[in-house]
Amino acid sequence: MGFPLPLTPFEQYMLRDDTASHPMEFFYRFAFDGPLDAEAVAQAAVVAFRRHPLLACRVEDTPGRTPRFVAVQSPSVQRLAACSAPDLPPIPPLDPATGPLARLFIVDRPDGTHDILAQFHHVACDGLGALAFLAEWCAALDARLHGADPAAGAGDAPDANLLGRRGRYGLDVWKLLAMLPAQARGLEGVWKFARHRPVGIAPAGREDRSGGLQAMQRATAHFSAGEARSLRRAATAAGVSLNEVASAALLEALLDTVAAAMPRRPRDVIRLSIPINMRRPADRRLPAANVVSMVFLDRRAEEIESDGLVASLHAEMQLIKRLGLGMTLLFTLAAARCLPGGIRRLVGDRTTAATALFTNLGRILARATDRGTGQLHVGPRRLVAVEPLAPLRRGTPVGMAAVEYGGRLSFTLRTDPAVLDLAATEALRDAFAARLRRHLPAEPRVDPTAVPAAVQEACA
Repeated sequence: MGFPLPLTPFEQYMLRDDTASHPMEFFYRFAFDGPLDAEAVAQAAVVAFRRHPLLACRVEDTPGRTPRFVAVQSPSVQRLAACSAPDLPPIPPLDPATGPLARLFIVDRPDGTHDILAQFHHVACDGLGALAFLAEWCAALDARLHGADPAAGAGDAPDANLLGRRGRYGLDVWKLLAMLPAQARGLEGVWKFARHRPVGIAPAGREDRSGGLQAMQRATAHFSAGEARSLRRAATAAGVSLNEVASAALLEALLDTVAAAMPRRPRDVIRLSIPINMRRPADRRLPAANVVSMVFLDRRAEEIESDGLVASLHAEMQLIKRLGLGMTLLFTLAAARCLPGGIRRLVGDRTTAATALFTNLGRILARATDRGTGQLHVGPRRLVAVEPLAPLRRGTPVGMAAVEYGGRLSFTLRTDPAVLDLAATEALRDAFAARLRRHLPAEPRVDPTAVPAAVQEACA
C-alpha cells in the first residue's frame, strides 16, 4: 500500500456530503477519573497515527480525477481550556483539503480530571475504525505511563497493506455475479427511497450558526448493566434483536415529540438511516477505514403506532441480511461515479435524506477492560465513560449512537442546535428512554403493609 491512495465510492460519498455548516465528522469523548500526562498522551498518539495512516492524510481533490488520500505530518495533540462537566468546548471543523483527518484534544476539567476528545472526518474512517485507533492509543498510553515503550504496548500493528482492498468487501467477479439476482430486491428499496418523502423536523427558528454543529449539543440515556441484560433477554424472548427494539423506540419517540405534527399523507415517512458494518474476519488487521454501508428504514405514522412495529423492523432487517442488501448503497455509489456529475450530483440535493441516524457500536474495548469493574485502566487512571457523537447531515438534525461500556448501555443523542434546542433534545431523549424501558420486565409490586411469614412466625 502506498500513497497517494484513491478514495472508494463510499469515501467519495462522505467527501461530497461535507459542507461548511454540516461537516461530515463525528467525535468520541473518553472521560478519565484523573489528570493525564500531556507528553505521554502525545507520544501514544504518534504511535496510533502511524498505525492508522488514513487519519494522518489530506484529500487531494483535483477536477477530472478521482480524489486521493495524500499523507501529511502526524497531527499533534492539542489542549483545550477548562470547561465545566458535562459541557464540551466548540471545536473547529476538520478540513479535508489540508488534513489531518483526525485530531485529539485534552480537555481540562475544573475538578482536575481530564477528557480526551477525538474528532474524525468520516471520509477517513467509520465509527468502528475510529474505536480501533482509540483502543491502540489507550494501549500505547498505558505502556508509556508504566515506563514502557508505547509502540510495544500497542501490540500487533495493523497491516497497512490491507487498505488497498478496503473498498472490495471481499468480492471477486464470481461472488459479484452470484449476488446480482438478490440485488434485484435492492432496486425495490431504491424505488421506495426515491418515492417516499422523509419527514423533516421544523427548525427552532434560530438562524445564528456561529456555533454551528460544533456546539456539541447532546443528551444521553443511560441503562444499568442489569437493565441492559434484561433488555437483551426481553428481545431474545420476542425473537428480535435489541437493535430492532431500540430502532422502534426511536421511531416512536420521534413521532411523539419532534415529528408529532407530521402529515398523514401516504408518501410521508419517518426515515432512519442505519449504518451496516461490512467487515469480515479477514479485515481484523485492517487499519482505521470506512468498511460500512447504510440501509434506510421508512415507516408511516400509522405503522409506528401499530403493535407490529418491532416485528416489521425485524422482518425487514432479516431480509436485508439474507439477501445482502447492505451492498445496495455501495453498488449505487459505484454506478453513480460512472455517470455524468458523479457522486457529487447524487448528494447535491440538500433536502432531507433521513429524519434521523441511528448507529449501535456494540460492546466496546471489551478485550482490554478489567473483569471486575468492566472499565479500562490506563496507567493509574480509569476510563470511566465513553460518549460517541454521531455525524449530522444537513436535513438530518438527529443522530443517535449506542455503546456498551463497563456493563452500562448508553444512547447519546446529538442534535443540530439550529433545528432543536437543548430542551427539545432532552425531551426526545426522555421519550426514547421511556419507550425502551417499556420492554423491561415489570418489577414485582410489594404491599408495604404485608408482614413477611418469617416475621410472623418469630413473633408467634
